[in-house]
Amino acid sequence: MISWSESIDIDRPVEEVYNAVLDQQVLMKWSAWPAATGYSCGVDGDGTTLGSSIVFTSPTGEEMGRQTIVDVTDTTVSNRLRNRGPGGRVIEPEIDFRVERLGLRRSRVLLDFRVVPPVPAPLRPVARLFLNLRIRPLHRADLKNLRSMLETRAS
Repeated sequence: MISWSESIDIDRPVEEVYNAVLDQQVLMKWSAWPAATGYSCGVDGDGTTLGSSIVFTSPTGEEMGRQTIVDVTDTTVSNRLRNRGPGGRVIEPEIDFRVERLGLRRSRVLLDFRVVPPVPAPLRPVARLFLNLRIRPLHRADLKNLRSMLETRAS
């Protein structure tokens, strides 16, 4: 398993930050993924309840993957993805967004990522390198975009 956590502090109340990681319509406003992949994204479901999915579609209209809400608590939104990775292999990462209160108007978001690469064990170091070079920077960009959107909207 390959895993990491990234975090960012945001000058907004915890409830507002939590709603921005829960609501998939809002999530697509700050996500770095559409621009990085060239995919368009739409929401299947209401965007906030279990089973709602962000659907990633290629420029030719082919569905390339889904990010589905699989669990919601007072502090955490758990998502599971099912996407086509390099070479057309199906990859099923797990991403949890945890939101912590740091003060009345300050919050921390933690993005926890986990995946078992769909490659033989001898190729896992290459997969780890690829994920760290390509995917982890997008997670960092996601969090920066989230902070920018929320703090800009507030001013």
